[in-house]
Amino acid sequence: MPYQEILSAIPTPVVICSHQKKRLLFVNTPAATLFKKLTNTKRGVSYSDIKIILHDFSPREDSGQVNSFETRQPVRGKKAFLWLEVITSTVMQDNEIFTVLLINDISARKTKEQQMVQSLEQERSLHEMKSNFISMASHEFKTPLTAISSTVDLLETKLQMDNLLDQFYRHNISKISSEIFKLNTMLDEMLTLSTIVSNNIEVSKQAVAVEQVIHDIKYQYFSERKDDRVLQVAVTGTPRKIYADKNQLSKIFTNLVGNAFKYSSENPAVKLQYQKSRLLIKITDTGIGIPEKDLPYLFNSFYRGSNVASIEGTGLGLSIVKDFVERNNGTIFVESQEHRGTTFTIIFKYPQETPA
Repeated sequence: MPYQEILSAIPTPVVICSHQKKRLLFVNTPAATLFKKLTNTKRGVSYSDIKIILHDFSPREDSGQVNSFETRQPVRGKKAFLWLEVITSTVMQDNEIFTVLLINDISARKTKEQQMVQSLEQERSLHEMKSNFISMASHEFKTPLTAISSTVDLLETKLQMDNLLDQFYRHNISKISSEIFKLNTMLDEMLTLSTIVSNNIEVSKQAVAVEQVIHDIKYQYFSERKDDRVLQVAVTGTPRKIYADKNQLSKIFTNLVGNAFKYSSENPAVKLQYQKSRLLIKITDTGIGIPEKDLPYLFNSFYRGSNVASIEGTGLGLSIVKDFVERNNGTIFVESQEHRGTTFTIIFKYPQETPA
């Protein structure tokens, strides 16, 4: 069967030309239809039409040489363009160079790609706007909160010096300080989220003794509680350091332990299990637990469990925790039963160079 009959049956536009003789040897029907659409005329395909598409393409004398490229061609007489994907194959025969062209109209695909790019750019711009607004608003709130906190401290000091700091003032000053702390915590979470979204967060890894980090946050945030509850810490195995950002580890454990106190009435527990190749950390409480339907979304920003509407919180903490854990090459997962408690498990692998 002659090659013309074979190529004529192919639905893809095919053109064969001789560059030396500057003429077309074969044009199948789909190719003729495509070039009529491109030239906006009823005339047949000419060698000059092919040269326009090929631009500066120069066929090499290597038989079997294959090239491919995409080109955007204007439709003659119209304010429109066609995107073409051109695959060329060079063939040498009797010292003459022939080029076989397979030409596909990819305009629809390109339009979809451009729409996707525009959509992504709009989404990125929206994320940046949200991030900038959160950052600006948080900083604006921080300034008056700092002033209020300083004023409360001065007021408490003055009342104490004048021997006027009775139980009434102590109670209300303590309440104000507590609310300021909650607002500052919320703003810190919003600022952290803003930094994460804008990808401007820095990770400064170093060899860290996790047991010491737990001890520090226990002393700083969870000691001398009014309800006399304490954080129980248990360690098994031979302690080893992990390679992580100490500040981010502190925020991870502060958030998880704080939640364990917030959502339970018993003593929360932290268990450090130094295993052969990894550190397993479990933060456990026996509190209200998490409904099963909420578990898949627990680490999403602003998501809160369906059973905590009456308890203060922003829904940002766990998303930040997950991000920090992963930035430090760790993994985190949660197990929970409603009304029975929750356990967060974090796993960090030991670095190769860290000795026991």
